[in-house]
Order: sequence, then structure tokens, then C-alpha cells
Amino acid sequence: MKARLWTSVYLVVLVWPVPAFLASAPSGVMTGLMCAGVACFVVLYLRVVWTALESPHRNATPYALVLLYLVAAAMVPLLGEMWVFATSYFLITAAATALPARALPVVAGAVVGATMLALPLLGRSLAEFWWMPLQTVVFAAAMRAFLQLNAANRALSEANVEVERLAVDNERLRFARDMHDLLGHSLAVMTVKSQLAGRLAIADPERARAEMQEVEELSRQALSEVREAIAGYRELSLPGELDGARRALDTAGVRLEVAADPLPTEVEPVLAWVVREATTNVVRHSGARRCRIRLGVEGGQAYAEVLDDGRGPAGAAGAGGNGLRGLAERIHVAGGTLHGAAAEGGGFLLTARVPVADVT
Repeated sequence: MKARLWTSVYLVVLVWPVPAFLASAPSGVMTGLMCAGVACFVVLYLRVVWTALESPHRNATPYALVLLYLVAAAMVPLLGEMWVFATSYFLITAAATALPARALPVVAGAVVGATMLALPLLGRSLAEFWWMPLQTVVFAAAMRAFLQLNAANRALSEANVEVERLAVDNERLRFARDMHDLLGHSLAVMTVKSQLAGRLAIADPERARAEMQEVEELSRQALSEVREAIAGYRELSLPGELDGARRALDTAGVRLEVAADPLPTEVEPVLAWVVREATTNVVRHSGARRCRIRLGVEGGQAYAEVLDDGRGPAGAAGAGGNGLRGLAERIHVAGGTLHGAAAEGGGFLLTARVPVADVT
């Protein structure tokens, strides 16, 4: 509505040639023709420009645009050079808004040429009125710059909307990944411990009670981790994950061997996720009896290797599932790579490598 108002206000410029016309004492017929012509020009201009506000540069009103130029040309004998000067701005504006941007130089050139042709036909010297075509050229250049700026601003706005959408999508993926990795591990260990407690309930009540206490502890830990993930600052501790892996694998009857060299502090959290996800898969899917975790730095890269002697990817229900996909995304964000494949001699080997800044 505001844009329509401004495009209407500027039409007051069209009264500029009217006083000179009336000063020539025209007949009633000529005055009527002048009023009708100006009214037609105004209606056609508003039709073209208001439509272009909703569908810019699509030539949505081709007939109205052509009629606008014809009416402007027909009114030149009545209103003279001031009409030529005043309407040139509106003709360029109408074409600039209604037609594709590439058409503006052509239309502007045609308007300038028509102006230079009309002045001599009206008995006016180009040497005296040289400023008319010059100002038309300047206005056309300004209009082209305005359209380019408007297009750049529109592209920037669209890019900002896309950035916001991607930020929301990334946050949603982060949250989904954290929920899977955090709860998947905790629930898997809780399930194993609950099953063990059920089997020991009669044979060894004390051991069963201890296992259920650990289940309670795990549930509290999982709740705390979920809250931290929601807050957006969840970061795992590698020593804590190794300790959790020992307890989880021991409960599942899997023997664990750990060979851990010192790692740079900045890569510990991401490799802690590798330990957690790999341990979860060993407990839930592999049916393994032995598992080995190796951590260290080699060739400018920190690495984590988790090898088990279980069924491997062919028998692992989660192989290639959400857990490993989410883990691969974490490693990729850190600039590293994740590779999982059947190990020589059977089992499954998961390897993650992350570049480090300095190796000492």
C-alpha cells in the first residue's frame, strides 16, 4: 500500500506542461482531449507499475505498457517539450519495473532517441535543450543502479532466510544425534544390566541389587546428559567414556583391552563419541567376546580404533544406521574421517582420524 501511494504521488509532475498549454487559449475540444490523454496516461502508468509491484520484471501487462508509450507519443503535439521531459521518467520507470532488467538499456536508449527526435519536430533546438536527453540518460543509469541494488538486497534477504533455515536444521540434527548417541548408549547398558540383575535375583541377590543400583545411576546420568544436550553444551570426557566402556562391556561379558596414548585436549571430546558409539554397538549388536580400543597420534592425526571379534557389519543391526551416520557427521565437522569395515580374521574395525594442530 505504501509503495502504491508513492508511485501515485510522483504523478503530480505531469501537471508541469499544463499551464503552458492553457496559456495558448486552446478550444474546449483540445482541452478535453488533453485531460483525457493525461488521465489515460495516469491510469495506464498505475496499471503497469502497480502490477509490477506484485510481479516485477515479468511483463505482466504488455498491452498496457504499449498503450502507455502510444498515449505519451500522441500527447506530444498538445503539451510540447515539457511533456516529453516529464513523461520520459515515467516511461523508463514503467519499463524498468515491468520488463526484465536486460531490457532497460534498450528502452532507455529508445526514450532518449525519441526525445532527441521530438525536440526538433516541436521547433526546439537540441543545442538549447541538450539537458533533456542528458537527464534522461542520468535517470536511466540511476534506475539501473537502483534495480541492481534492490536485486542484491533481495538476494541477501533470501540468503539470510536460508542461513536461518539451515541453522535450525543443523540444530535439529545436532539434537537428534545427541539424543541417539546419549540415550542409545545409556539404554543399551541399562538393558544389559537389568537382564543380568533379573538372572541374578535368586542366585545372587546382592549382585543383582548392585546391578540395579548401577541402572539407577545410569538413568540419572542419562537424564543429566539429556538436559545438557538440550542446553547445547554437552561435551564428553574421554576418560569417562573409557571407564563407562569398561563397565558396560564387563556387564555384557566382553573382555576389553585399552591402549591409550596421550591425546591433544581439543580432539578428546570427538574421539570420546567414537568410544561411546563403538561400545554401544559392541554391546547391542556384535555378540563379541573381546574388544580392543586404541588411541593415539600418528602422522599429524589423532586416531581411535575399536576392534571386536563379533559378527561384524553383516550381522550388526545398527551398522550404517543413525548412530554411525551421526558419528560420521561429528568427525566430518572436526575435519576428520570415519571408516568402518570387517576386520581381517573376522569382527569389525571402526577407525576415526582427526587432524591435530601440533604434534609433540
